[in-house]
Amino acid sequence: MTTFNDLPDIPEEVTTIVTDFEQLDSIIERYFPDKFFYLKHILAAGYSTLFINGITQPISLFLLGDPSTKKSSLLEIMRGLDKALFSDIFSPASFVSGARDIEGGDLLPRLRNRCLVTPELGVLFKDRNLPQTLGMLTRLLDGFGYVRHTGFGEVGIHENVRFNWCAAIVKIQPKIWDLLGHLGHRLLFLHLENENESAEAVENRLVRMITEDRDYIEKLSICRNAVIAFFQNIQARYPNGVTWNTAMDNPRAKQIIVRAALMLKSLRGTIDPKDATNTIFEEPTRLTQSLYNICRGYALMHYRTHIIVNDVESVLTIMLDSAPPERKKLLLTLLKQNGEIDADQYVEISKHGHKRVLDEFNDFEILNIVEFIQDNSMKRIRLKPEFSWLLNKKILKMIELHN
Repeated sequence: MTTFNDLPDIPEEVTTIVTDFEQLDSIIERYFPDKFFYLKHILAAGYSTLFINGITQPISLFLLGDPSTKKSSLLEIMRGLDKALFSDIFSPASFVSGARDIEGGDLLPRLRNRCLVTPELGVLFKDRNLPQTLGMLTRLLDGFGYVRHTGFGEVGIHENVRFNWCAAIVKIQPKIWDLLGHLGHRLLFLHLENENESAEAVENRLVRMITEDRDYIEKLSICRNAVIAFFQNIQARYPNGVTWNTAMDNPRAKQIIVRAALMLKSLRGTIDPKDATNTIFEEPTRLTQSLYNICRGYALMHYRTHIIVNDVESVLTIMLDSAPPERKKLLLTLLKQNGEIDADQYVEISKHGHKRVLDEFNDFEILNIVEFIQDNSMKRIRLKPEFSWLLNKKILKMIELHN
């Protein structure tokens, strides 16, 4: 069993054996308050799933948030994990470069059964060849390898390459959401909220930092080693990987996963402004499998080889954060209003103009999320019955943890 004393660069007073989820939670929260909520989802999706036998589909989870949200710090906590491969300077061409005599070789062969971690990926979404780049990434994230032709001949890999990818960016522009929809969504997102601290709270925190706290590098080192110790225990418990006990999976949990995938499919639909009948929806099969695998990764972090209802917290969080922000906002407002809202109410809540609100309502109808209901001359929408499960008290409580 691994203890902190077995690991390098550990402060003398830290001697706790990291064997369970709650211990890991307490250590991360001590040094990065309010961030374990996000880290546990990152680790579940990007790392824990690598221990589960039979998963062939890559998972990509990108963190969205302002620089102040510490999203890059959360990814830095993963540095040192055996199955994590960091790429601080990222270029899409590095997957299969075709160049010779490059130290380490192409990236794709080295990613097999590992998690690619990119703390700063903003440059990707500023690429002038973004459609081609995203098209290439779509192919890679299908897990079927990637082949291209260069002056040196054919380069790449024909066979399946399963890997995960965790990265950080500031935001996704509306035009990129549209582009992702046309190419086929492969990315999932986790949005880190800004800390709403008062000026006095910020001042007190900074004073405490320079008088009492450890410095940033030391805190990061402690948290890194806690995560390493935690997953070394999982590795020791399952040296040959995890054979999943599908028969023990909670049927209600599986139902919620499927429903969450169908909800996200609708939320991410790409509407043709000229002809709404040409709206593009992603195929829910892949999405369902991704959300199920993330849920399994979360369960494994609790040393279970089956999922229970509490595990779907990760799925609900990622479902909402993987939708365009304005659509997420309208859906959350609907849930807070018990599934119904009129245009005047949403104008007041959203601070959007009346025409824009009506456009958003119409989009939700096109996406098959709501239906219009008669209320004199007032435009009023209601969640469709197939999405009423979101109004369940336990589901709402899970959603409110993050929103």
